[in-house]
Amino acid sequence: MTQPSGLRRTASPPLPVAPGRPRLSRRALAGLAATPPMAALAPRRLAAADPPWPARPITLVIAYPPGAITDTVGRKVGDRLSAALGMPVVIENRGGAGGNLAAGVVARAQPDGHTLLFTSYGNLLIAAAADLRLDFHPQRDLAPIALIGPMTVVLLVRPDLPVRTIEEFVAYARAHPGRLNFASVGVGSSYHLLIEQMIAFGRLDMLHVPYRGGTAAMADFLGGRVDAMLATLLFARPYINDNRARAIAVANGERSPVLPDLPTVGERAVPGARLVDGLGVMGPARLPAPVVRRVNAAVQDILRQPDMHAWLTGEGVVPRPAPPEAFAAMLREEAEPLRRLIRDNNIRLE
Repeated sequence: MTQPSGLRRTASPPLPVAPGRPRLSRRALAGLAATPPMAALAPRRLAAADPPWPARPITLVIAYPPGAITDTVGRKVGDRLSAALGMPVVIENRGGAGGNLAAGVVARAQPDGHTLLFTSYGNLLIAAAADLRLDFHPQRDLAPIALIGPMTVVLLVRPDLPVRTIEEFVAYARAHPGRLNFASVGVGSSYHLLIEQMIAFGRLDMLHVPYRGGTAAMADFLGGRVDAMLATLLFARPYINDNRARAIAVANGERSPVLPDLPTVGERAVPGARLVDGLGVMGPARLPAPVVRRVNAAVQDILRQPDMHAWLTGEGVVPRPAPPEAFAAMLREEAEPLRRLIRDNNIRLE
C-alpha cells in the first residue's frame, strides 16, 4: 500500500520482559493504600470561616471537544450531579493538548470545589510516568475525586487486510516487517503507548502514524491509507456495523461486557500489552475533604442508578464506583508499568 506522508518509523526495540498485569490490592480497593503523592489523599479540612458548599454554580471543565466520549458522558454526569447537589453545573469544553489544557486550567483554579475536571485519565498517567514538561504536575496539582470507569477501546483493521483475529494480525505483522501502518490519536496518548507495548512485547516492526485526534485518523483509515487503528467503542461502532472496519480485539486489560466474544490484545497474541484509560472527576489540589466526599458520594450514586449504569455500559464505559482513595491508588499503581515501558524502550513522547 502507499505509505502516507509524514510517517515516523518506530523501530522494533529489544524484547523486554513483559510486565505482569497490575492488580489492585484489597487494601487499595478499600482505600487503605499507603499514602501516595496524590493531592486527594491530603485534602484540607473546611475551616469554620469557609462558606457553605456549593455556594454558586459549579464549572465542570471537560477535557475534550463536544462529541467526544468524554464530552458525551461528562454532560450526562454533570446533569445528574446538578440535581444531586441542588446547584447548576455549567459545562465548559477545553479541548487541546490531549486533555492537558483543561487539566492545567483546573490545576490552577481555586481549591474551593467550584471548578472540577471531567477527563480521561490515561494521558495524565502517561504525563506523570514520563515526567513531561507541563505547566502543572498531574500527581501534585490534581486531586482524584471520583472514578467513572474504564473506556472500551477496540483495535480496528481495514476489511481488506487478510486478518480476522488478533493472532492473525500479529502473525501478518511478523511476516511483513515494516509494512503495517498503525494510527494513533497522537504522540504520548494512551493509544500510542499500547502500540509501543505491542511492538516491544510482541517483537513487531510496525509504523506508528500519529494524528491530531481520532477524526483525522479515522478519515485516513477509511481511505485505506493506514492499516490499523484504535478507537473507543462509541466512535468505532458505526464503522463496524456497516463493515467499513473490522474489530479484532479489545485493547483494554479485560473483555468488554458489550463485546464478550472479542478477546483482548494481551490474552494470547501479545501477553502484557493492555491499554489503561478511562474517565474520572478531578479537582485542584487541596480541596476540602467534605467537598471531595460529597462529590464522590454523588457520583457513586449516579453510577449505581440502573438507567445510568445501562447507558454507560452500552456506550462502552464500564461503571466502577469507588472512593477517592481507591481512585488515587489506582492511578499511582498504573503509572509504574508505564514508567518502566517508557524508560526501558527509550520511547520519546515529546
